[in-house]
Amino acid sequence: MKFFFITSILLLSACSMPHIEQDNHKLSIIMHDKSIIHGVGKLIYENRVNLNNLNIEQQVYLMNNNSVLTYEDARVATSYVYSYGMNKTIGLIFPQYQYDIVETKGNMYFFKLSNKNDVLYMILENINKKRIKMVYGLNQKTFQTIYQMLVNDKKILDTSSKDNQSILEDKSIYVKSRWNSKNIILDTIISKVGGHSKLGM
Repeated sequence: MKFFFITSILLLSACSMPHIEQDNHKLSIIMHDKSIIHGVGKLIYENRVNLNNLNIEQQVYLMNNNSVLTYEDARVATSYVYSYGMNKTIGLIFPQYQYDIVETKGNMYFFKLSNKNDVLYMILENINKKRIKMVYGLNQKTFQTIYQMLVNDKKILDTSSKDNQSILEDKSIYVKSRWNSKNIILDTIISKVGGHSKLGM
């Protein structure tokens, strides 16, 4: 199974909102109906988490440059929405990390998550508070390149390079989120439309 993560030489306009697309193991970041990022790899791990009124698909890809990217797609059920802003939502989903929102571009968020053992660079798309897509595992250079293209409308050359990390035997370790029933019951991460509204950054 192939995975495509594209880097085009484009000058982007602020008038069109970028978005993440995943179809038949092809994953792209799209702007003006054009893929601006790609690469090739294979699916090495897949999982699904089904919670009450919330379903999450998780996929881990080994890229041709030996990097590992994780993609998560979390959808709420009809008549539900995410209760909080994306800052607080990420804090609940990744409780083992300190998080910092680097910048936003429309409905696209750039996060840096860190603890004493790990740093994650993440791109997140918030779709009407009903669905969030996340790509993480990017190295700092790739993260900054995409950031410059999307947020600062900069023209960037493809600067991809080999990643020398060792690939772990247990591929599920690359999924860093911690979705569980506590998210629903105690954290109230989602709420019914028309119910009591939640505030949060």
